[in-house]
Parts: sequence; structure tokens; C-alpha cells
Amino acid sequence: MHSFKADFETDILVVGYGGAGAVAAIAAYDACAKVTVIEKRSLGGGATRVASGGIFIAKGMEFADYLDKIFLHRTPKDILDVYVKHDIELEKYCEAIGVPIARWGGNSQEVSVSYPPLGRPSWPAVSGGDMIRVHAADPDEKPVDPEVWKNMTNNERVWEIGRTYGIHLWNHLKARTEERDIDIHYNVRARKLNRNENGEVIGVTADKDGSIVTYKAKKAVILCTGGFCSNKEMLETYLSVPFEYLATNDFAHGDGQIMCQKIGAKMWHMNAVVGQIAFKAPEFDMAFQARAVSEEFIWVDKFGRRYADETTVKLHNAWRKVAEFDPETNMEDGREWPRVPVYMIFDETTRKKAPISRDWRPDGDYKWSLDNMAEIERGWITKADTIEELAKKVGMEPSVLALTVARFNEYCRTGVDEEFGRDAKTMKPISSGPFYAMPWVPCMISTAGGPAHDKDSRVIDYDGKPIPRLYAAGELSTVVGWLYEAGLGHSECIVFGKVAGENAARETSTD
Repeated sequence: MHSFKADFETDILVVGYGGAGAVAAIAAYDACAKVTVIEKRSLGGGATRVASGGIFIAKGMEFADYLDKIFLHRTPKDILDVYVKHDIELEKYCEAIGVPIARWGGNSQEVSVSYPPLGRPSWPAVSGGDMIRVHAADPDEKPVDPEVWKNMTNNERVWEIGRTYGIHLWNHLKARTEERDIDIHYNVRARKLNRNENGEVIGVTADKDGSIVTYKAKKAVILCTGGFCSNKEMLETYLSVPFEYLATNDFAHGDGQIMCQKIGAKMWHMNAVVGQIAFKAPEFDMAFQARAVSEEFIWVDKFGRRYADETTVKLHNAWRKVAEFDPETNMEDGREWPRVPVYMIFDETTRKKAPISRDWRPDGDYKWSLDNMAEIERGWITKADTIEELAKKVGMEPSVLALTVARFNEYCRTGVDEEFGRDAKTMKPISSGPFYAMPWVPCMISTAGGPAHDKDSRVIDYDGKPIPRLYAAGELSTVVGWLYEAGLGHSECIVFGKVAGENAARETSTD
């Protein structure tokens, strides 16, 4: 807590160059502050660049009450009120800073059966959840000609509507940042928050190519360093489920969380996660978003037993359904997690229906086949002529899986799912061989825990007081207290990036 000689000086220092960092930098610059951004990797984007990229827009202030409920009242209501107030105007703000926005859709978002379901909003049982979905526009995207659409197969249509829009949001934000006179320093990893004798945060000490460098911020530091998906110790401390990842999170080491803890910041939401269940191929670090594409399917645990109505499990809650730990089973071979993985069991009808993974991957590293045959040939999906043979191939007791499928097929005949109450309209028998099994595992999109902030995006201590001149935005410090609303991640990055940037720029200079 003393003054220090800095290698670089600026008004606002933004630490982390992802979506929230870019918006914070733009907002501070547009408020007439000198801004410097440091990023520990050689490229920016963070989680924004690799995310699906939907953005929700609330249609009224009632949405704050809705979020308060699904967050289990773990985020102060005044913060949610500010969030929703800004979110309602988010489209206008994005257009104002040069980020074009398009409404979600295309020809049709759902052209065939898709489970897990993702409603709009994700939790419609909670009142006050009216919203619309938008995304950053792809400048190269062109609507499909109606005549072309009419002549496409169902498989081709499902593939056509697959999107990951995060890359487009990032490209727009990066371009808008670079158009401004904002210094961006890559390969700089912040390690320590520096404070003066008054306890004000006045900069950071960082690593740059093996050397120590210091940055002085005359007005404020804004932390946008992301989550802790890649910090094994933090994951083991705060989360209990063995997650894979739906994005490449090798950069999310919890640096911001650690720096904030060291200066006494209050931490919140450390056990909240944005996740799904998805398919993890051994050849790829990033898991594949997947859907059941026809009614002829069930999910079973490692032992071949159904565990839920497969059609009513929410997309962003499915990982909780498979997070059961059973210490009564063998604790030497991973079977104490009876639903890690779960298996989607399906038949030839479903295999032919549509690509099981339809979403585009941001790096374009793989294109799922239209009929799922390439993935069968790769061994990602197990194939067998009978259910009993399928069970043997994936390590289940054949009689157990055979009984499970037979019961489901009987429920399809009678129209009554006696175990889990699945709607008869969503059930068709798994009867057209060959038969298939595909493993799905809990996958993390992002963590939610980090330093708590107030409605002005100021990091607070355990007495609820703002730590002077320290702000936070994005995945580092999200408002998600429990359940995640689809489209919140990028919305929050923009809203609180803007709030942090504008408020930080209003600070008086220490010089």
C-alpha cells in the first residue's frame, strides 16, 4: 500500500480483453478517459469469442423480479434493477457504439424435435420473464432463399440454423476498440493489485514475457479477467462435479478472483455454474453441444436405467440432473458418479433424422455430419444390431438396458410413462435397428463466482463498502446466483462493462 514507479500510466486500466473488457474500454474512452487494456494472451476475446453468443433483451422491469427468483435472492435486488434497466436499452447501445444487432431466428430456430428444450425464457414457470433474443449480426450472413429452403432436406435445415454468434460479437467489439485511441498490450498477465496509503487501487503489477511490469491507473482499474474454469484447485474447492468444457477455457485461471481475495474483496456465487450436458470427443478440447433430434430416444445412467423425463429437463439445468454422487457404489473406478456419463439411447430413425450436434463451432474445427454416420465411424457413437449387444459394448448389464428400453416402448404403446410422466406426444418406440448409444457429460460454459460488486460495478469488501477505484465486470463477477437464464452472459458483459467504464471514467485523478 504505497506509491510505486510505473512502467506505464493511464487513466483507466482494463485488465482482460474479452467482451466485458472491450465494452468497459469503449465506455471509458467515450467518456473522455485515457484507456489502456492488458491481456495475458496473444489474442483477445476470452469466453466471448468461443461462446454461443445469444443475448437476451428484457421487455420490462419485471424481469428483475424474475432474475431475483431464479438466483434464489442471492444477488442484491438494486443490482438486478440496474442490470435490467440497461438491458432493456441494450440494442440501442450496441448500435450506438457500432455493434450491429439482429433478432434471433433465421427461417426457423427449431425445425425438428430438439431435446434438451430451451424455451424463451429458460424458466417460463416464473412470472415476469418476458424477453426477446438477439445476437451480434454476422456481416457475411445472407438469408436462405425461400426456394432453396423449400428444397433442403430436414437434415440440411437443422444444420443451416446452427449458430455460434460469440465470434461475431467479439469481432465487432474488437474492431470498435481498435478504432479508438486505446492501447492494447498483449501477453501481459496481471498478478497483483497495487494500492496507495489510502487503500485506493492505483494499478497492477504484471508479468510480461518473463519480466515484471507495473501499470499505474490514475482513475481506476477495471477487472474483466473471466472465470476460474482452468484453476483445478479452485474447482475442487468450490464445485463438486467433474466437468468438461463447452469452450476452450485454458485462459480462465481465476487471476482476478485471487487478486481480489488478497485485498479483502467479498466473494459471491462461487458455487454457481453456467453449464449443460454435452458430448466430449477425445480428439477435441471443446465439447460439442448436442440435442436429441427425434422422439425415439431416452437417457440412461451408466447402469442402463432412466432417471428423468428426458423432455422437460432444462438445457442449463441438465448438468445438475446428472450430478448425483453415490458413495455406496465402487469408489475406485468412477462409478460413484452413476450419471457421468449419461447415455442417449436411440435408434435408426433418430440417427437419420438430423445432425445431433448442429451448432457451428467458433473455430470451425469440425463440421458434424448431416446423418451422424461420420461420428459413428469415429467411434463417438456406439452402434449395435440389438439392445443387448449395445449394452455390452458400453459396459452395461444387457438385461438392465433391454428392460429399460422395453418398458419405454410399452409406455409409448399405452401413452403413459409410468416412471417419469413423459408426455405421450414426445414418445416413440426405440424399435428400428441398428441401435445407438452416445455418452453425454456435464460441461461447464463458465463459472459465476468472483468478487461481489455493487450496482455501480464497484468491487466491495466484506463490510459492503466499495474498494476505492476498483471495478469488475463480466464472468469474473457475474450476477448469476444460481440458475442461468440463456443469453445472460453476453448481456451482462455489455451492461456491466458499460456501467464500469462510465463510472470509472468519472473518478477524479490521483495526480
